[in-house]
Parts: sequence; structure tokens; C-alpha cells
Amino acid sequence: MAANRMSKFDVFIGTWNTSGEVLETDAGPASTLTATDTYRWLPGRHFIVHEVDARFDGKPTRSMEVMGFDTSKQQHFARSFDDQGVAEAYVVELHGRRWTISGKTARFNGGFDAGRNRLTGFWELKGRRGRWQPWIKLELARA
Repeated sequence: MAANRMSKFDVFIGTWNTSGEVLETDAGPASTLTATDTYRWLPGRHFIVHEVDARFDGKPTRSMEVMGFDTSKQQHFARSFDDQGVAEAYVVELHGRRWTISGKTARFNGGFDAGRNRLTGFWELKGRRGRWQPWIKLELARA
């Protein structure tokens, strides 16, 4: 049953070339982002593994995320883990071409182009005073 609930996420499967403009926030200075994002199904097609090999102003960082469907909460989720020891929990939603990620300290709002080969959007980060700050203008292009 969860596999059917995950079928619309098939749009992510494959490798993406990612670029972004990182804006200055409470968390850090402005910079640039380049990355390779790879999405693949785990056997059974209940979960997707998303691996990220990124460079922020040339400094490498890696992360791994698992996306799935939580039947008890009746919502899609993502759990992200990075090489700095940070783990994040998100609610993710894909409605048509619109893609949103909602977490306690970060959120993303974006969308796919008509051919579903390009995803553009904007990350926001919760600042020290609890206000959302523009963070990363992002573009993923299917490799």
C-alpha cells in the first residue's frame, strides 16, 4: 500500500545536477552551492534513498535522506542525515508539479517544469529570532 502512495515520487529517481545561490543568514555568509543529487528506490519501492554530494563555496559536505510514507500520520516524510552529525525530520508533499519540504528549522517551496526535468525553488531557514529567512535559491536539472 505504501508503495502506491510513493509512486508519484518516481519523478525524482535518477541523478540531478544542482546549483544554488546561498544568501547570508544568521547561520552563515553568502556563498554558492553545487551538488550532485542521486535518488533511487530501495527494494520494494516503499522508500527512496536520496544521496547528496555538495560543495558550499568549494567546501565538501555529504548527506543521505530517506523518503517514505508514514501510515500512522498519513503523510509523506523525509529523514536527513549529514556528515556534520545533523539529523532532520521533514514532512514532504508533492502536489502535481509543486514540491514542498517542511521542517522545524528549514523549509523548501518549489516546483518542476512541464517536462519534469528541472526543479527550481527556495529554501528558508529559521533565524535566531524565530523568523524565516531566505536561504538558498536552488535549481536541480536532470543529468
